Amino acid sequence: MSQELQVALISGPAYDPLYACLPQFTAATGVAVNIAFTGDHPALNHHLAALAEVPYDLVSTHTKYAPAQVGFLAPLDDLISSVQLEDFVPLLLELARVGGSLYGLPRNIDVRLLHYRTDLIHEPPATWDELLELARAHNAPPDHYGFLFPGRESGLFGTFFELAEMAGAHLFPDNLVPDIENEGGRWALQLLRTFYAEGLVPPELPAWHYDKVHECFRTGRAAMVGDWPGYYSLYRDENISRVHDRLGLSQYPKGPAGKSLAYGGGHTFALTRRGAQQPQVLSLLLHLTAFEQQLFEARQGCVPVRRSVMQQMQAEADAANRARLALLEEIIAEHILIPPKFARYPEVEEVLWRTVQRAMIGELPVDNALTHMREQISHIVQAG
Repeated sequence: MSQELQVALISGPAYDPLYACLPQFTAATGVAVNIAFTGDHPALNHHLAALAEVPYDLVSTHTKYAPAQVGFLAPLDDLISSVQLEDFVPLLLELARVGGSLYGLPRNIDVRLLHYRTDLIHEPPATWDELLELARAHNAPPDHYGFLFPGRESGLFGTFFELAEMAGAHLFPDNLVPDIENEGGRWALQLLRTFYAEGLVPPELPAWHYDKVHECFRTGRAAMVGDWPGYYSLYRDENISRVHDRLGLSQYPKGPAGKSLAYGGGHTFALTRRGAQQPQVLSLLLHLTAFEQQLFEARQGCVPVRRSVMQQMQAEADAANRARLALLEEIIAEHILIPPKFARYPEVEEVLWRTVQRAMIGELPVDNALTHMREQISHIVQAG
């Protein structure tokens, strides 16, 4: 039985601090952990999908990507007791299930909030039309921009998903073929095009994933951003953040359909079929998702997925953080937008973000882009 476990983990400033707990695991068990691959989620997903045989014992994954990975992931129902699961929020456990089986333990739940500069904006925008006008009013390129969002991959897909649904279009109806060739779809895609065409976002945005977007706002170069909870402690750190004392948070503005929605889901740790054969790997999974580790991440800003951790955070947080956690809980309960679970989801997301990006930068007319997305995804769904 191997005494060095092989793992593949998501990386980035919102994720890496947790891995400092791995030496504790080794000290307690005598089992070393080798981070054999690390990368952002797109890189991690592409890496795992390209392997004929996955050589890892434990991997980072996500509730939206796990259905495409059940060929190498191990179900956990016979390995983890109901008592060990009872502290986790039921919604997150349900999201981590595929076909009724549990394929990962929740690490966090992610939904975006609107972050804005309180020294520039005294009241958050109630509608996206108001947000657009604020972005124009506080835009001064190349030193300062009106609004930020990820310009590629899942972050850009998620932004379009939110906007389209808030405008009354439907990206994932029952047949999974987008119903977006309508006013809602056109409004959503045209808004992204407007942000880019008017220079309200940096010209480099199409190359930016989550971390670069966060860094741009943290260094004071934007008025507003849609961003994730895991960056909160970095925003509040006066040593590295120019907005630490001028950070406002709110739910997203309402779209033309009168709805405010936030794209969300949950990061998880999962065992591979190879890893499930080794009791040390299950011990590592439980270590990574234990109360102490989740409390550590919650103190960095992540939304707790253990109820005991949420209670602890509500007891120890300052007033601003308690208000943030309450806002996040409200959004998760009432405004979360979760993609459906299906095995070919990664292919669909790939088509969507690439086509949205082409329309955003003006390479493809908006109506042509909407038609292309519907046609390509129809082919994927029919083939699947």
